[in-house]
Amino acid sequence: MFLKFSKADILNSSLVYPDSGALGYTILTRSHFIRGTDKDSDTESEDDSLDVRRTVICNKEGVSVAEIRWKGRQPIEVIIGKERIAAKGMFGCQSAILSGNVLGIPTRFDTEFFWMAAPDGLTLLDYDSNQVKGQFHTNSLRVGDRFIAAPLSGLGHDYLEFEPHLLASTEELVVTFLLMEVLRRSRFIHTDAHTRPTIWRSRSFASLSKRLRRGTV
Repeated sequence: MFLKFSKADILNSSLVYPDSGALGYTILTRSHFIRGTDKDSDTESEDDSLDVRRTVICNKEGVSVAEIRWKGRQPIEVIIGKERIAAKGMFGCQSAILSGNVLGIPTRFDTEFFWMAAPDGLTLLDYDSNQVKGQFHTNSLRVGDRFIAAPLSGLGHDYLEFEPHLLASTEELVVTFLLMEVLRRSRFIHTDAHTRPTIWRSRSFASLSKRLRRGTV
């Protein structure tokens, strides 16, 4: 399956089927302001308590099918259909894969599927067969079923390519892609630890290198 982003801002874009041009999904992110007295804890700053955003994913009929709630740059909750889950729950509990400048985070729907984030891209890998099951193509030109990098910045489009999975809806794949792309950019592009989403700076992820139980790719 191929989906094309209509805008460079992946959190505010339409997703269309490039073959037909038909609308698949609309992604819209807006800020929501709450009172400082509604802070989650006494240690949370006033600025953090006010910086609340909501990413809504709607289908072609304009009906909301998924949602990501953020506090600052940190995803805190995901809603897919009627399922409500903490953002960390969108990923598997087995150990991650660390290899140089590659970070692999397991999916929750298949123990052998890992989102592989690197400085130059994001892929969904079947670790058992070593086959790529999904990929994010940035600033690319599509030639048949192949993608080539556009010669100039802004000349191409961003494409999301993935194979369907029996245990994951398209909405779940899109949501986890968005979460992983935010992670990838915060880890490899925006390197300021103070602005990195705290879900990716938590103890569970920071200590992964000490408890890997898989080989590296």
